[in-house]
Amino acid sequence: MSAIQTTVVLAMTADGKISAVDPKAPREPDVVDLAHLEYQASLADLLLVGAGTIRAEGGAFTIRDRELLAAREVRGQSPQPITCVVSGSLDLSPDLPFLSQDIERWIFTTRAALQRSSDITTLQKLAELIDLGDTVLDWDRAYTLMAERGIRKIVALGGGSLTAALVQAGRIDDWWLTIWPIIFGGKHAASPVEGEGFLPNAAPHLQLIETRQVGSELFLHYRTVK
Repeated sequence: MSAIQTTVVLAMTADGKISAVDPKAPREPDVVDLAHLEYQASLADLLLVGAGTIRAEGGAFTIRDRELLAAREVRGQSPQPITCVVSGSLDLSPDLPFLSQDIERWIFTTRAALQRSSDITTLQKLAELIDLGDTVLDWDRAYTLMAERGIRKIVALGGGSLTAALVQAGRIDDWWLTIWPIIFGGKHAASPVEGEGFLPNAAPHLQLIETRQVGSELFLHYRTVK
């Protein structure tokens, strides 16, 4: 394991959904949760985001609060965290707003995706493309590379496939889960951790270390039990 701390920050409904069946369906902004997300993201050297999430949202999350920006400067961090999109297929349109934002951009991908992408030349001009394996992303290799580049704090923002991969790789140190007081339902709506799932005797265990309540919203902080 590396010295990098990895925190997952996700919001989900009371029935465990991170989006509605249509992930692009409009939703009223949650001011309290956004402030929580901005604070957590402001601590990061790098934000990890799944390709599906960046396709649905268009752009990367950025820090805007002046006090948080000032705190990053005091800590010697860049104004914005690096945003690293994880895409094993490299199925990312060059027109995504993410690829024109004033931030440092990385894309973790595979050699197979680099070889077959028709947009490779354009994408190479817009982001740093990092090959992490022939057909499957090698997370040990990813963490070694990030440590070599001075990354010490990662905040992973989902979606479920990315979170599942990090759980499988044993890389998540702690979790911040916001529970929205709403029910989305739908068997095809995304959940915080997707993938193949875990049997009970192999499931990762968590220790609750902090709780906060704001109105009807809950903010739960868990530590992964190693």
